[in-house]
Amino acid sequence: MPEEVKGIMEGIIANGFEVYIVGGYVRDYLLNIKSDDYDLATNMPLDKLKEIYPKLHIMKENNHRNTSVLHINNKKIEISSFKGKNIKEDLQNRDYTINAMALDINKKIIDIYGGQEDLNNKILKLVKDDGSGIDYDPIRILRAIRLALTHNFKIDMQTKNILLAKKDLLNTVAKERILSEFLKIICCDKASSYIDEYKEIFFIIIPELKEIYHFEQHNEYHIYDVFYHTLKVLENVENNKYLRLAAIFHDIGKPEKFFIDEKNVGHFYGHWESSARIFKDFCKTYKIDHLTEEIVTMLIINHDRSLPVKKKSIIKFLQEFNPVYLDLLVKIKEADILAQNPKFASERLKELKENTKRIQEVIEEKPVLTTKDILISGKELLKLGYQGKEIGKIKNMLLELINNEKLTNNPEAIINYLKK
Repeated sequence: MPEEVKGIMEGIIANGFEVYIVGGYVRDYLLNIKSDDYDLATNMPLDKLKEIYPKLHIMKENNHRNTSVLHINNKKIEISSFKGKNIKEDLQNRDYTINAMALDINKKIIDIYGGQEDLNNKILKLVKDDGSGIDYDPIRILRAIRLALTHNFKIDMQTKNILLAKKDLLNTVAKERILSEFLKIICCDKASSYIDEYKEIFFIIIPELKEIYHFEQHNEYHIYDVFYHTLKVLENVENNKYLRLAAIFHDIGKPEKFFIDEKNVGHFYGHWESSARIFKDFCKTYKIDHLTEEIVTMLIINHDRSLPVKKKSIIKFLQEFNPVYLDLLVKIKEADILAQNPKFASERLKELKENTKRIQEVIEEKPVLTTKDILISGKELLKLGYQGKEIGKIKNMLLELINNEKLTNNPEAIINYLKK
């Protein structure tokens, strides 16, 4: 127990009130996991506590109680009023039994609802088996999946049925809270298996996932429907937010672009455009940051694109696709290939490796990708008599000449060319 936390507890007790460490810290303490999740529950009025700690920031958590945050020595300590009249009622109103334990200042465990037993048996179980705990805060639906994934727990069957039955309550939860849990879930190992098992819940978060469920592709390159292909790609990419999001959304627009030719072969030309649009709508709904939207959109649009091999084509490709993210693109392409028909995987992976090597060779040559890379400044162009918009036109002309190998990117050569 950190001294800062212990000090606050001592101060509350000295004023004649009760206080306990609750929630994730107690769970992790019993699992011998280091935790920075410092949550205190007390019956001391938070306004009175603020008299002791003027920097305490009090906010209304919901209609049931208030919560507050105090920062001491770079530690974030959350202090909340009891969820009920006393610690017993507080624990009863918590989400899962493994989170419904308390630790007093002497490190004595208060476990009324069998949290330690469920922790030992790796079972995730609602404290209230009538499901009212989900009504209290529906984000607990996603929290259950995240806890099961991060701690390798099995969700109790009755709890599972309640989560699925109450899935529509997620529509009442703030989008930012849903996004926070969703990103943690998809960045876990075995996330795909839980998305499959609890698909109806994820259909609430991303409705378009329902459209690709059991959507057959009718193409020899694919042995899975679009939904299970998506989950395979998710399994195949490393734990990276951009890659995991790209995996989920890369083919989500396929139903819009599907058609079968005269040979009964399915095609999805331009599906990456539909997928990118769906992802952008998701970003708008869930207020995803601009950088994440930009990177993932770039990966979605280019995931099915053949990598160029000729230098001129490579330079054009690098002008459209930021080479900083080439490694991410290669990884999503590899994952995509491995989630298709294994009959074609070896040859396609070999081609991808060779093309990637060629692109990296061109990158090492430091190609001129933008006018900023041209080794002549605007001041020098002014000295040569060019003005205003004319400078931009000249730089674009020089960029084309250099990339067509009709001019070297050398200040002297450029000046001599312009003088002529």
